[in-house]
Amino acid sequence: MRIGELAARVGVSTHVLRAWESRYGLLTPVRSPGGYRLYGVDDERRVRDVLALREQGVSAMEACRQVLAAERAGNAATGLADADDLAASGSDGHRGDPLRTDPPLLVAQLLDAVTALDEDRAHAVLDTAFLDRSVESAIVDVLVPFFVRVGEMWELGRIGIAQEHFASSLVRRRLGALSLTWGIGTGPVAVLACPPGEFHDIILLSFGVLLGRAGWRIRYLGPDTPIVSLTSAADLVRPDAVVLASRRPSGFRAHAPALRRLAERYPLWLAGRGTTPRVLDEITAHHLGPDLVGGVAELTTAARERRRAGAEAPSATPTDSEHRS
Repeated sequence: MRIGELAARVGVSTHVLRAWESRYGLLTPVRSPGGYRLYGVDDERRVRDVLALREQGVSAMEACRQVLAAERAGNAATGLADADDLAASGSDGHRGDPLRTDPPLLVAQLLDAVTALDEDRAHAVLDTAFLDRSVESAIVDVLVPFFVRVGEMWELGRIGIAQEHFASSLVRRRLGALSLTWGIGTGPVAVLACPPGEFHDIILLSFGVLLGRAGWRIRYLGPDTPIVSLTSAADLVRPDAVVLASRRPSGFRAHAPALRRLAERYPLWLAGRGTTPRVLDEITAHHLGPDLVGGVAELTTAARERRRAGAEAPSATPTDSEHRS
């Protein structure tokens, strides 16, 4: 069958199939007389076996390795190994290591694709990042360093506004697919926003995805949010945390009085390079550092302690004895 038919049968995109073929040697197509690559039932079986392992949390790289190793072991047990198997596996019976998908390599590949405005290649790199790594690792180890490099390259004049906007749009769409469950559940509530004049929110959006995966319900207001609107939203949902991110201290200091009042009513966390000691002192807010995973744990612990303290606080409702007296 052609790769499109194989993709439809197993429920995996053709791009993913090509990646598993080129990187891990999972598929072994043959050429038709017309030059088309044709795949057989063995290819379909391998893909289904990999998908079964993926559902158990095994990375794509490791799943392909296990499936191929099991097939080689079965062939050896039944005497079916041939010269092609041995040539592919090497003298010790093991295939060569697949193309490494280390984060620095993925970041470099993604930068190269974005610089060329090559959307298909950029999505291919993102597919690899999210298939071979956990969502947390793909975000923390690939996307965050990638956007740091995009910012550095833009400041140095090595890329233009077009590439920066292209990168933001590309990743925003990918992260958006991970935010569909933000309103589901009974976990703590967080309001996330950037202050007026701050338009760079990809890292904040990434943090929202990680919070959501930890069970939080997210109310995402995004970039350039008026403080009065942020306050109104907080009063409406009564969050367990308000997270405000800015790259410049002025993004916070210009609204210090209003933010101080907000911090008196709800736990306020400031994030980004604009979070200086002076800003934190003026606004009396909490500091959310650059470690996104650590930040999720910190907010979760604080929310749990706050709820526990609220539950243990004495009730203002009069007791039966007070009523009788």
